[in-house]
Amino acid sequence: MDDPVQETITVDLHDMAHGGEAVGRLEDGRAIFVAGGIPGEKVEVRLVREKKRWARGELVSVIEASEDRVTPPCPFVGDCGGCQWQHIALPRQRTLKREIIAGQLGHLAGLADAQVEETVGVGDEDGFGYRNHVHLSVDEAGQTGYYRSGSREPVPVDSCLLLHPLLREWQEKLPPLPGAHRVELRAGTRTFQRLAMFRGYIEESAGEESYQRGIPLGRAGEGELTEMVGVERYRISSKSFFQVNTDGAEKLVELALEMLDVDDSTTVMDAFAGVGLFSIPLGRVASKVWAVERHPAALRDLRHHAEKMKDKIHIVGTEMQDAFTQLPGRVDRVLADPPREGLTESVVEGILGLQPEKIVLVACDPASLARDAKGIIEGGYQLERVVPVDLFPHTYHIEAVALFGRGLGEE
Repeated sequence: MDDPVQETITVDLHDMAHGGEAVGRLEDGRAIFVAGGIPGEKVEVRLVREKKRWARGELVSVIEASEDRVTPPCPFVGDCGGCQWQHIALPRQRTLKREIIAGQLGHLAGLADAQVEETVGVGDEDGFGYRNHVHLSVDEAGQTGYYRSGSREPVPVDSCLLLHPLLREWQEKLPPLPGAHRVELRAGTRTFQRLAMFRGYIEESAGEESYQRGIPLGRAGEGELTEMVGVERYRISSKSFFQVNTDGAEKLVELALEMLDVDDSTTVMDAFAGVGLFSIPLGRVASKVWAVERHPAALRDLRHHAEKMKDKIHIVGTEMQDAFTQLPGRVDRVLADPPREGLTESVVEGILGLQPEKIVLVACDPASLARDAKGIIEGGYQLERVVPVDLFPHTYHIEAVALFGRGLGEE
């Protein structure tokens, strides 16, 4: 049981944790985690939670501020749980993200000397206006917004700086929607298409008011839009996953294709293929692509995109761990873009069994990246490159693209 303590103490912050909180040390040696801090600062904190090996502190004041501390431009910072790092200058955010990835690779994969490249930024210089997809909470009065940090309490937010202008315009125009449980907005930022959907129940008059404001509301799960990534046009059904940062998605594709180094004699397996973000451009240059995806909506979109490339792209519509019996005994390259939890041991084992010359892993969680890297390296591969890509500025979330090559004597 947590101890209800309220005393304030002074702490020197020296590191940034994987979850986005700054880290210091208490006099007894325990780590203390402080949201809103920056490594290098001296802060006053109130102890709000204590455990045997760690504690959590609430920032009371900054005694000695970092030169990278900035004033957040968003008026909702402190209440809304959407952005954790608006108080940190963007270049320092990207340095911290690189350090977090390197730290996780050292801690979980035993790669203390992993050479992680500088974080690649995409989009606007200020790091705002990038999200093409958002889920909004709805309070009892029907006001939309986000959740308070660490809780399910709705916080009304009528204008979010992270949203692409197409979505921010709609967010600012949304009428109250009492009875709705959630509102979802999506945009094709390069096709100028938009979707607005809700869960729950709303009065007909509220739907009409939304329509009059230029926002046709549909039920969650209905509709589709298209988006351009590079020269490719993707159909994205409302239930399909797609990267929330279109510029970032383009950079991921660019890096993955560069690392895979594919030509018309190369065979590739695309694991967790989704709607085909990587499979389609790979199909234009590779000899053969096996695209594995099990989510029904994404699978329909993937089949739609691959329709004119049936001779190059073979779709395997099943869970990844069950797909290996439907794949050839060996492929030249493997690309994997798994969900946040990463690859399972059985999937790593299956990938290793394909004996690819190169494996490219697109990871959205540094800890998962490190765990998967450990398994791949134990299978005879070397980590050759790690490139962080800042798909989520002003938050602690980070994407990374990692290249593994066969170790010496493994060819």
